[in-house]
Amino acid sequence: MIKPSSQDILNNFTEKMNAFEIQISGDNIGLSVSGGGDSIALLYLTKEWACKNDKKIFVATVDHGLRKESLNEAQTVKDICRSLGIECTILNWTDWDKSGNLQDAARSARNRLIGNWANSLGLDAVATGHTADDQAETFLLRLARGSGVDGLSGMASSILKEGMLWFRPLLEFHRSELRDYLNINKITWFDDPSNENMKFDRVKMRKAQSFLNNMGLTISCLNETAQRMSVARNALELVSKEKIENITEITKMGTVMLDLEEFKLLPVEVQNRIYSHILKWISGSIYRPRFISLTESIKKLLNCKTHTISGCHVTSNGRSAEICREVSKIIKSNSFSEKFDGRWILESKSSKEELSIGPLGEAGLRQFPDWRELNMSRISILGSPAIWKDELLIAAPMLDMNAGWKCVLEKDSQNFYSAIVTH
Repeated sequence: MIKPSSQDILNNFTEKMNAFEIQISGDNIGLSVSGGGDSIALLYLTKEWACKNDKKIFVATVDHGLRKESLNEAQTVKDICRSLGIECTILNWTDWDKSGNLQDAARSARNRLIGNWANSLGLDAVATGHTADDQAETFLLRLARGSGVDGLSGMASSILKEGMLWFRPLLEFHRSELRDYLNINKITWFDDPSNENMKFDRVKMRKAQSFLNNMGLTISCLNETAQRMSVARNALELVSKEKIENITEITKMGTVMLDLEEFKLLPVEVQNRIYSHILKWISGSIYRPRFISLTESIKKLLNCKTHTISGCHVTSNGRSAEICREVSKIIKSNSFSEKFDGRWILESKSSKEELSIGPLGEAGLRQFPDWRELNMSRISILGSPAIWKDELLIAAPMLDMNAGWKCVLEKDSQNFYSAIVTH
């Protein structure tokens, strides 16, 4: 097999970047660079492209603080960037509670840190160095976990999050050809030793790839299957969007009413998508419930059993259901600069000193003896935003006890319906 030349790789990369450029609104692009071969290749290739297209690059590298060498490695990335005339910021991960899956926690922290960094600089997009090898590993990991269409569709080449475009220009490049590019151009990189640690599932999948190749399960083959799953997912999302618009209604209280008589006629996969989307939208979770929990909840839903799932409270009468926020999961807050419960915006010109935001709850409901006349469910009223001064109820804006307070959902019904489609 003839290996692509350095110029071939650059030309291929340029084509990918030119295609992404249509989605990028401005000229300032961020790069996530760890110092490993993939991200160093991304750095040098993007530098070449940016110089020819009048774009400015900013780099962030994350020091996870998990190894004594990590600070020196981050500084090395900064030195490389300085030699290329590129601004580089070292971001430090300091708040790990040492619980849960380390690699998942590190990935989430990295995304959060880089997202905040990019927003602080007003960047238009952020590129990461994920490759075809990463895509194949992700596919295998999700296959081992019994994932469905969404999981097996792998990583998207680009995604819009909080108004920021995140994209993966190397997703069709093999790790080996990027190493060839670096070696041809005498560019050095360093590898994280954790990439050889067999206690991590991703490393196990990486090591297994050579055996899979012998059976025809090559990186290219796995990527092609992931791409087909992505096409299937897109079709299912469009069908789900059409159906959800006809069988749901967003209430004033931020709850979702679901027409069960129409819902139960839908294919199971469309039911799962619509229902999990409702749960995510109300709870603010970025993940759908586990498949077993989801299907069990749908059974209860169709059998008129009140229950909770994924931070939501579900009631059903057989004809319709109301999905609300689970009151016990709503955390009281003293901050008025952040969205309450991740979804409500509360505003007032009056002083906020000594005030807090929390759910109305039983204590607040007692001040509304005629609440049944409001034509709202009891559970939705209990979870509605309220302004408190210690134990004194100051305002309940959704119940017209506003005292100068205004309360609106940050994401309206238009967002609810459009967000079921992956952008």
